[in-house]
Amino acid sequence: MQHTIEYSPAYAMANVDLADGDRLTVEAGSMVGMSDGMQIKTHIGGNKSGFLGALWNFFLAFIRKFLGGETLFLNTYSPPAGQGGKVLIAPALSGDIIHYALDGTRQLMVQGSSYLASAGDVTVKTKFGGLKSLFSGEGAFWLRCGGTGELWINCYGAIQEIDVEGSYIVDTGHIVAFDDSLDYKIKGSGSLKSTLLSGEGLTCHFQGHGKLYLQSRNLGGLLHWITPRLRG
Repeated sequence: MQHTIEYSPAYAMANVDLADGDRLTVEAGSMVGMSDGMQIKTHIGGNKSGFLGALWNFFLAFIRKFLGGETLFLNTYSPPAGQGGKVLIAPALSGDIIHYALDGTRQLMVQGSSYLASAGDVTVKTKFGGLKSLFSGEGAFWLRCGGTGELWINCYGAIQEIDVEGSYIVDTGHIVAFDDSLDYKIKGSGSLKSTLLSGEGLTCHFQGHGKLYLQSRNLGGLLHWITPRLRG
């Protein structure tokens, strides 16, 4: 499987070439274009099988939809037998895309709305982040991505990669993903007065060693800017 990412960082689009036998799983609504004859299978994400497993997968997807900002469905693309094909994918919002290679030795925690696509033996499990995640503005659920294969994640704005060696503080609205070797705590940005009046609100204090991926823009900030103008 070959791929390129074009038009970064403002309007990124991933161009993925599939060989015979390859499969690409994409968040619903993210396909921009594809070659003729591509086969598409729509399904609900999850790792349970059987009738009861399907019900459980649907229940979790429903919860993630309303608490984590994810879509209910995923689409898996595969080329015709004996042939290759191409799929173009892009997120709904303007922003960047990065490719992350999973090698089976590490896992990546991804905010629900930042998962774009995956291929290979990649597992995507839902992890409840607790009330600290819900109050932080990132939603109550994270996606724990592991296994071996290819992963594409997207963000609003450009992506900044940070190597955390000890500790790092970031505004909660700018978190895209982080290595699961990192732990974090939600705190106010200084005193109670600063937290309430500074405009910064809650911050995320990461501890450990690993990579942290931030987005240069905050969707909550965009909504805060747009809403008063819609009312006018």
